[in-house]
Amino acid sequence: MSVPVDISFQGIPHSKAVEEAVVNHADRLKRIRADLMRCRVSLAVGAKHQHQGKPFDVNVHAFTPHQTHVSSNTSNEDPYVALREAFSHVERMLVEANDKRSS
Repeated sequence: MSVPVDISFQGIPHSKAVEEAVVNHADRLKRIRADLMRCRVSLAVGAKHQHQGKPFDVNVHAFTPHQTHVSSNTSNEDPYVALREAFSHVERMLVEANDKRSS
């Protein structure tokens, strides 16, 4: 069963490929934490760096019955790398919460 995902594109055009990547990452979180209720992902274009292109800023909010797990603001010029890093951060938080819950 797939977790409900809210995806927000801010300052960038909607992309089916990025949307699929988000859904795949969210489904992976559901395998880690079965009681995951919803996932909210925000993708935005950040400020341009002097020597680099514009980074993609990604925020992930994962909602469980008793907690909301929020990734740090992850930025990268490649949206897929930014997504992977943000979801990895949330994944670590979910694993830690599972460990605390089962202790």
